[in-house]
Amino acid sequence: MKGLFTSELERLWSQKISWIILFFIPLMSLGSVKYYLNWNERVSPGQPDYVTSLNFPIISISEHLVVSFNIIAIILISTVIANEIENGQLRMILIRPFSTTQLFLAKLATILTTMFLYLTLFWILNTVAGYIFFPKVNTLITFLDEQKLSLAAALLYNVKYFFACFVTMISVVSVFTLLGSISRSTMITLGAGVGFIFLAIAIPQLLEFSTQTIIGHSTVVHLMYMSIVKIQHTGIAFLLSSTNNLNSYIILVQAVYIALFGLIGYWTFVKRDYFI
Repeated sequence: MKGLFTSELERLWSQKISWIILFFIPLMSLGSVKYYLNWNERVSPGQPDYVTSLNFPIISISEHLVVSFNIIAIILISTVIANEIENGQLRMILIRPFSTTQLFLAKLATILTTMFLYLTLFWILNTVAGYIFFPKVNTLITFLDEQKLSLAAALLYNVKYFFACFVTMISVVSVFTLLGSISRSTMITLGAGVGFIFLAIAIPQLLEFSTQTIIGHSTVVHLMYMSIVKIQHTGIAFLLSSTNNLNSYIILVQAVYIALFGLIGYWTFVKRDYFI
């Protein structure tokens, strides 16, 4: 199994697309720096959304999770799963003494490991950029309850936020793995993935701006946070807030995404006939 995982990882990183994505990670960080330097000119210091050395990694990744990293995830799954199904490479791999379950787990581990690498690199670059370009502070003001955290507590909050981001990516990868397993081509997988991202952004926005005379406010909020992309954008702040009642609900939604889509994706992958 370890050898299969290593082989999958080497095959992914032998392709140009993995290195192109890696090249774009620093550019994404620089783009965030430029945007939020301009943003600070319009925001008063002391506000939760005023960007400082401590909250820049959080603010930057919360924006890029929604589109950039979700698109990276669908590209990786299209490369690792859909493309190999389309061109018949999986057929050659399964000739070797590996089961489809072992192959699925190796591919999933490869995708998640690579996503973790990209996220970690982006977070490190943003941490360094935060201390270079933004005001250096010793406290962090949280977004919802506006608590002032000490330096040690702020660093711990940053670590929690990073791992919460990665958990949301596991949820997204579970969905996209299902799409890759049922699709017959790379383009279908990419199109379906982009469509999912669009709907997961649009539906909460429509709910947020729609009238709430028929549906109660609490119901609308719960419906909005059924979207994993909405959780990525603002739900992690709710999750880490000590004064919010959405914490358990957000954890439940992510668990359902991972379990439901992960299991269906696994079942679809292992039951598919790759020798036709």
